[in-house]
Amino acid sequence: MKDVILTTDLYHRHADPNDHWNLATMYSLANLGWIKFAGIMCDDDRALRNDGSFLHFGDPSVESIAQLNYITGLAIPVGFGSRIPIKSKSDLDEVLKLHKKISSVTLLLDTLQRSESKVDIHMCGSCKDVVIAYKYAPELFEKKCDCIYLNAGTYEIQDPLEYNVSLEPYAFSQIFKIPCNIRWAPCFDRLVYPLSPAIRANYYKINQADMVPVMSEALKKYFNFMYGPVMDKGWLSYLREELDTELLATWENTARQMWSTPGYLLSAGKKATLQGEIVDISDPSEAVFVYTPVNVKVTDGGIVEWEDTSESNVTMFRNAGIETYFSAMGKVIKKLLSTLPDM
Repeated sequence: MKDVILTTDLYHRHADPNDHWNLATMYSLANLGWIKFAGIMCDDDRALRNDGSFLHFGDPSVESIAQLNYITGLAIPVGFGSRIPIKSKSDLDEVLKLHKKISSVTLLLDTLQRSESKVDIHMCGSCKDVVIAYKYAPELFEKKCDCIYLNAGTYEIQDPLEYNVSLEPYAFSQIFKIPCNIRWAPCFDRLVYPLSPAIRANYYKINQADMVPVMSEALKKYFNFMYGPVMDKGWLSYLREELDTELLATWENTARQMWSTPGYLLSAGKKATLQGEIVDISDPSEAVFVYTPVNVKVTDGGIVEWEDTSESNVTMFRNAGIETYFSAMGKVIKKLLSTLPDM
C-alpha cells in the first residue's frame, strides 16, 4: 500500500465543487485500504489581483476534511500552503531565504522522511508548496518521492493558460525538474468555452443524479454542506441533523466536471477497464486510460512543448476515446463513493 499526498485548492465556500468530489474519492480509496492517505496540502488564497491584493475564495475547508475523517473514522492530517506568490526564480529564492515554516511543506517533508516506501503526490491545486518542499530537501525527494501526478495545463493551445498554471506558471514549470516520475495529465487541449474533452486530456463529466442513490446519508450531508450556503453551523452538528432534502434537490440532477481521478487509481495499484470496472494494474483487461512517455520543455512562463518518445521519466495522459472514457469514469466514481459508510 502506497503513501499518498493530495494537494488541493479546497475552500469553504467552494471555489470549485470538483475539489470536494476529489477529496471524497481519495477518502474512498483510503477507506477501502487501497492507499495510505498520508495528508492533505491545502492552498491558501492564491489568486493575485493586478493591484497586489488577493482574490478571497474563502478559508481552506477544514470543515469538509473533518467531516470525512468523522464519517470514515480515518485521521488524515492537513497542512496549509504559502500565501506568497512565486512568479519567478527570484520570488522563490526570497521565500526560501525566509526559512519560515509552512505547515503543508512540513507535512510533505515529514511524510517523505517517515514513509517506509516511496510516496506519490497528487497535484490538484497550486504547484508552489511542492516546489518549496523540493528546494528545501532535494535529496529526500530523489530518494523517497515515487511519482508526482500533475493535473494542470493544456497541451495544444496554451493561450490563455489553464487556470492552475496561470496562477503560478513559474512553479508549474519547476515541477518538471524534480527527479522522480512525473505523470502529467493536461486538463484540456485548449481553454475555449464551452469546455470540451480531448484524447490527451483527463477532463470528463459525471451526472450527479447517478451518484446520489448510492451515497450514504452522511455523504449526502457532506455534499450539502459544501453546495449550500452553510456558514453558520458547526460541521459536526450539521452531519447529525436531518438531511436537507430541499438543498439536495438543488444539485443532485446537475453535471459535475471532473479531472484527476485516473491518477488516484494508479496510486492504489488499480486501473479502470473500458467497461468501468476497477481492477488490479496487473489485470490483462485494456485500460480506459494510460500514460505514455514524452519529452518536455517548459518555459518559466509555464508554456510546455512536448513530443512522444520511447523512454522518459515524464509520461502524459491519454484516454481510450471520449465516450468510452466518460462512461467508464462515471461508473468508477459511483463504485468508489458507494463504499463510504454512514455514521
